Amino acid sequence: TSYTSYLEDTIYCNDRSISELGGWDPNGGRATSTYANLYFSPYNRAYRTRIPSLVCTNINDTFTVSSTLGNGKLTYPVGLLTSDEVMLAGGEYLTANSTYYLYNGRNYWLESANYWNNAYAYMFGVSSTGDLYGELVDFMLGIRPVVSLKPGLTYSGSGTATDPYVVS
Repeated sequence: TSYTSYLEDTIYCNDRSISELGGWDPNGGRATSTYANLYFSPYNRAYRTRIPSLVCTNINDTFTVSSTLGNGKLTYPVGLLTSDEVMLAGGEYLTANSTYYLYNGRNYWLESANYWNNAYAYMFGVSSTGDLYGELVDFMLGIRPVVSLKPGLTYSGSGTATDPYVVS
């Protein structure tokens, strides 16, 4: 909390818009088949179109500290990466990739909804092989929090364990 003054209140988008009902009755919210799925828009962008987007259209999905900038639901301006941001960095759905800068050899959660399959909810994660994938929400993965620094700050250091970045 002592570093909050360095952080910009920015939008962290948890896009929960639905791209495909997959057997759901939109009026009753019940499955019209035994294996009905709800596919969220991040799944559609990662799996079908493979075109990432940084647009967050629903105000309820724009997580911020300030209610004038977004939904005002955050206490601190800290979020998680989205599947779209991972795609822009070089990650692909179900395709191993250890050559982009977000790869760290570990499984970690993203902020993007994947799908719901009539009984289980899935969110996006990055696997230990560097691919985007859907994981059950009750599974234990790591997290990599993200922040945005305020403009005009300076830093020193090389970002290593022995010479970490110092922001001022």
